[in-house]
Amino acid sequence: MEVKGVTYDPAKGVPPMTAFGAILSDEEIAGVLTYVRNTWSNKAAPVLPATVAKVREATKDRSIFWKPEELLKAHPLE
Repeated sequence: MEVKGVTYDPAKGVPPMTAFGAILSDEEIAGVLTYVRNTWSNKAAPVLPATVAKVREATKDRSIFWKPEELLKAHPLE
């Protein structure tokens, strides 16, 4: 992954952010996402634990990190 001209490559000993999927419950992840969505004066609806469970189920077979271009294609910025 490249960010602002700096390459972050796990193969070269630069680890990506730790995955929290197996550590946090659906309720905990929903809480973190709701907090992030409502930071900096944003007003967004809470993320529900059921939504987290749905996304976990839909992506359960994925074992690699998401690339920024994949995320932007699926969820374009407004």
